Amino acid sequence: MPVKVIIPTPLRPYAGKRASAEFNAGTVGEALRHLTTEFADLRKHLFTEDGKLRSFVNVY
Repeated sequence: MPVKVIIPTPLRPYAGKRASAEFNAGTVGEALRHLTTEFADLRKHLFTEDGKLRSFVNVY
């Protein structure tokens, strides 16, 4: 299913300055994997070193 991920302004420099990205994903986890595969620099800003979603990341 197509999913649109809105990228917050402070994180856009790590996502090619894009405001959003669209992926086919069945779960939130899949969408986040697609996002961090396409924009590898986002990974360290979204996830802790042990792979957990950082506490300030909001998913709706």
